[in-house]
Amino acid sequence: MGRPSIYSPELAEAICARLEAGEPLAAICRDDAMPGVRTVLRWADEIEGFGDEYTRARNAQAEHLDAEIDRIAATATDKDSAAAARVQIQALIWRASKQAPAKYGERVDLRVDHSFDLAAVIDRRRQQVFEGNERLGLPEPDSEK
Repeated sequence: MGRPSIYSPELAEAICARLEAGEPLAAICRDDAMPGVRTVLRWADEIEGFGDEYTRARNAQAEHLDAEIDRIAATATDKDSAAAARVQIQALIWRASKQAPAKYGERVDLRVDHSFDLAAVIDRRRQQVFEGNERLGLPEPDSEK
């Protein structure tokens, strides 16, 4: 039997509040009074209500990262500070894209703008089989199957 859970609504609220403020889950879980990352993720899967709160906190965290990007961009005043800001911003953009991919992730266009005549391809391949069989002296395949 495993250790008893330390879950409480107050602890869950504290975790979510820190996530919303932009703090990474791993940093939160390094505190002595906090559970491990795996425990928090398990709670999100297993404890009714906590999963929804955790998801909302993660979405709010992505919003926080978005605001942080704006703040960092505003601090760039010269070439050197712009280069440093660019590195920080790219890291935050990557993080936001992983936390809220629907909102901040890359858009993937899966449209297919090509038509394909499958019947014509099948007919050509069938004709090639017939011609190959004829050259080899094989009987014609039964077309009724």
